[in-house]
Amino acid sequence: MRYTRRSVVSLAPAEPGWDVEVTKAGEEAVLCPVIGWAIVVLDTSAEGLTETAIEPAFVYDGAVYTPAELAHSIGELDYQIIEPEE
Repeated sequence: MRYTRRSVVSLAPAEPGWDVEVTKAGEEAVLCPVIGWAIVVLDTSAEGLTETAIEPAFVYDGAVYTPAELAHSIGELDYQIIEPEE
């Protein structure tokens, strides 16, 4: 399998209560529920090495995104992961 940047290669469910606050420049922040944790491809090399990171998978405007996917779709954004309250 050939990996590409922003590809999700694995997904695990998130426990209830996790949220992501997404902010696009000049707009109000949007609170989005985290539904899972995704292993996302950050970069690949010609030698076949793959760099990955764990990112939240969250619901934004009725669809599921990771921060990298959403930024690719709507432009530059900031996000903050909010842990569940105990």
